[in-house]
Amino acid sequence: MSNRPQDNAFQQQKLKAWQPLLTPAWVIGTFLVVGIIFIPIGIVIQTASNNIFEMEQDYQDEANLTTLNFDIAQDVELPIFLYYKLTNFYQNHRRYVKSRSDAQLQGDEAADLSACAPLDVSPTDPDLNLYPCGLIANSYFNDTFAVKFESSTVELAESAEDIAWKSDVEKFRYRDMLDDETNVGPGGFALPRVDDPHFMVWMRTAGLPTFKKLYARIDAMPDGSTTLSAGSTLQIDVVNTFPVTDFSGQKFVVISTTSWLGGKNKFLGDAYVAVGAVSIVLAVLFLIKHLVSPRKLGDMKYFNWPEMSKSNH
Repeated sequence: MSNRPQDNAFQQQKLKAWQPLLTPAWVIGTFLVVGIIFIPIGIVIQTASNNIFEMEQDYQDEANLTTLNFDIAQDVELPIFLYYKLTNFYQNHRRYVKSRSDAQLQGDEAADLSACAPLDVSPTDPDLNLYPCGLIANSYFNDTFAVKFESSTVELAESAEDIAWKSDVEKFRYRDMLDDETNVGPGGFALPRVDDPHFMVWMRTAGLPTFKKLYARIDAMPDGSTTLSAGSTLQIDVVNTFPVTDFSGQKFVVISTTSWLGGKNKFLGDAYVAVGAVSIVLAVLFLIKHLVSPRKLGDMKYFNWPEMSKSNH
């Protein structure tokens, strides 16, 4: 027959295979090795995370113009990263994530805006397309922050290269608006340019309802020093305009340093230690069981021949 498969090991399913034989020694040894490796890794990660300086303050209940004071209790080596943090804001909602036009963000004048509906056109003039369009762009976080130290304004690094991903910097392309476009969103506020670094950061949606987004970095104090001294106070002037009460959210300003692991992350180190500890406990329990009640591998007395014969028939 022409459809008959060729007589080779692959097509006749005769390839050699290896299946691990899980003897007590292998099981106990594997759990023990996992525990010995994971616990030190977890301790190293915990140490790196604990050495990161981080402070935060909520400000959703403050006035439209407010100043937050951060009292520094230890010497902090710069750079310091300035973040805003939101809670109970679901940027991972499917409709929200899909409500954008990548072609428009890349500068295409003839971009299809159907994915942005209902925020593809101006709510006051249906003949005008929104630029940028979509739920993500039109819920842009528009609070602003200015940092002062000893009454002197601190220069913030907040260009695209400083806070946005390189892939986003290469992708977002601003163009002059067309006659049938507007950048005035539903709230009556002008939307940012698509190549604005803060807009790029906002457009990279978060996976969890509580998230931080980078706003700026502080590379030096006004006097040129690269150390924030213990006992000093860092002032952050906030323009508080982004509403959070409608979704029962909170807003925070976060200042933080980083390590070789990135920002502060207590969960990762704890997870490694927990998995390592559980593995060692399981190894000890299996060892005790093996010593107290050993079982010979492949012992034929555990086979129930009459029952097996019945099932075969």
